[in-house]
Amino acid sequence: MMIRNSLRAGAAALALGAAFMGPVTVQAEHHADAIQAAVNSPERPAADRARDSQRKPAEILEFAGVKPGTTVLDINSAGGFYTEILSRAVGETGKVYAHNGAVYWAFMKETEPARYAENRLPNVVQLHENKETFGIAANSVDVAFSVLAYHDYYFSHEARPGGGYEDVDAVLQSLYRVMKEGGKVLVIDHVAPAGAGPNDFDRLHRIDPNVVKAQMESVGFQLVAESDILINLGDSLTLSPFNAEIKGKTSRFVYLFEK
Repeated sequence: MMIRNSLRAGAAALALGAAFMGPVTVQAEHHADAIQAAVNSPERPAADRARDSQRKPAEILEFAGVKPGTTVLDINSAGGFYTEILSRAVGETGKVYAHNGAVYWAFMKETEPARYAENRLPNVVQLHENKETFGIAANSVDVAFSVLAYHDYYFSHEARPGGGYEDVDAVLQSLYRVMKEGGKVLVIDHVAPAGAGPNDFDRLHRIDPNVVKAQMESVGFQLVAESDILINLGDSLTLSPFNAEIKGKTSRFVYLFEK
């Protein structure tokens, strides 16, 4: 009798577990479907789609936890490769902030508007505030993306006040302010050799992942996951990503932080 009752209890527990897991599984599949549909959209520019094999956007959005209804901040979104996919993935009930600070906007202001012309992506809000900090409401962002951009806080450019490096701590404090509790921050960037410093980040357009981790944690974020999906062990880590020998094939770390 005790064995039978135990079996019955076990069966009941399994059934109860299945009852709870069912909707979660269906929901996860729904999110994955929404992401794949966004990536597969025929309205995406052909030049964007040609980069998918190198960037793996579907896997990246799933890793970051993007889903319909999400509010996303795309930090230094450049020409909007990820902004467009995010816009389609979060849908009508979501929102995407396409941010470009002073340095990025200096490069993008002539070409970026074409992506957003004629209200192509109606749930996208463009942020061009001539600064790297974020002038949006506190505790309002579910997910933030920083893709191949973090190292540029160490890119010397005349568009930045003083022309030197960015005040990274101030930027990250601002980011922490706008993120919701439990919000996720995805950071992808070109790997620099361990021990590299600011001058190397400026020269190579890469950054040491350990520096990113330490800086993010110093303002309160926690590293909760990482992926090797974009790691390339054949990358010497000594060439600029713009070098034809390694362009599009750099080793990139993928970190996910949480507030």
